[in-house]
Amino acid sequence: MRFLLAFNGTRGDIQPAVVVGSELQRRGHDVLVGAPPNLGEFVAAAGLATAPFGYDTHAHMNSDVVRAKLRTGGPRQRWRAFAEIRDLGWAQAVGDMRELHKGAEAILTGFVTEQIAAPFAEAAGAACISLHHAPIRPNSTVSPVPAALSGVPPVVTRASWWLTDTAMWLLTRDRQNTLRADLGIAGEVARSPRDRLEIQAYDPRLCPELVDEWSPSRPFVGFLDLAADQRARIGADTGDPDLPAWIAAGSAPVYFGFGSMPVPDPGAVVDAIVRASARLGVRALISTGWAGLTVPESPDVRLVGALDHQRILPLCRAAVHHGGAGTTAAVLRAGIPALVCWVGSDQPYWGDRCVHHGVGATTRLRGLTADTLVRELTTVLAPEPARAAKALGAELITPEQAVRHCADLVEEYTMASRPAGGVR
Repeated sequence: MRFLLAFNGTRGDIQPAVVVGSELQRRGHDVLVGAPPNLGEFVAAAGLATAPFGYDTHAHMNSDVVRAKLRTGGPRQRWRAFAEIRDLGWAQAVGDMRELHKGAEAILTGFVTEQIAAPFAEAAGAACISLHHAPIRPNSTVSPVPAALSGVPPVVTRASWWLTDTAMWLLTRDRQNTLRADLGIAGEVARSPRDRLEIQAYDPRLCPELVDEWSPSRPFVGFLDLAADQRARIGADTGDPDLPAWIAAGSAPVYFGFGSMPVPDPGAVVDAIVRASARLGVRALISTGWAGLTVPESPDVRLVGALDHQRILPLCRAAVHHGGAGTTAAVLRAGIPALVCWVGSDQPYWGDRCVHHGVGATTRLRGLTADTLVRELTTVLAPEPARAAKALGAELITPEQAVRHCADLVEEYTMASRPAGGVR
């Protein structure tokens, strides 16, 4: 079978596609990954065919609209910034998809590109499968605005989802209907997605209430992660030859890294990390990430580029990170507690999950100070979160189990979606 995996976003959005695509390719299928141009080399290094899909997300994450307009000013400015982000790259991604989807029997996609992938799949008679790395469908327990609402009655959560879905449908239905008409699809876009497999690529152990509410229509497979040989090929580790010796030479360090996120004030954040680490008497291992953090090194502070989470995190005492699903998974599987300093999107949800399960704390990255770090890390570095993190890590679905289950679901759904009489 021929599979198109069409994803746009940061590396955290693309990596699950690479994991699933690699397993499907290993099983003998024809796989093409559509990815943002800045992550094409990452996909190719993992051994998959790739083509550009959408805009350069590295440039976007460091643009003025993301770093400033979306996070400062009044409601009107923020709304204009949101509208700009909503419309960014639509025509480009649609144009790319016109070529990418040809011959595909199934299109796998993520939340941010579903509105493009779904009509192309429908027009081609292909299966459409979504891969979600956080809860983004209506439910009774997780708010659509996890940073703003928590602990509210289920009826309020349900109502907030209805309002959010309706607002998004009203904002985007015209362009979706225009695309549908252009592709020759009758009828208008529905308010809610339907006739689609939606795989939840995160661990059911962290959200049993969602498992009860959604099963079996939205199956949970566990967090997806690269295999060891893939991590080696893509350069997951910058190969700092002295890092293991530095870690072994003293107490286990605290890892600090914010992945692809735009750090609002890098200098202030680094200063807060260095001062808080000194006050707490801990060593700091700081990853530069897309924000390009810089810091004068000292015997107790070490700056690194990319590193292999599976290899290094188990050697750390705790992790301070942005709360992306991939990093959250790596930290939880390493069995260490975490302080989630979130920026937005699904990150507050993963911070909340860490608090809920007693394996960490959460706060906002913007305005992070040494005092905040000292206060929150004092909680995180206590004995009980360490014990809870170790126990929880041992209970999570392994990456190998997760990718096998995910690929099985993809194959089965694609086969079941074939028209009577065989291949399209």
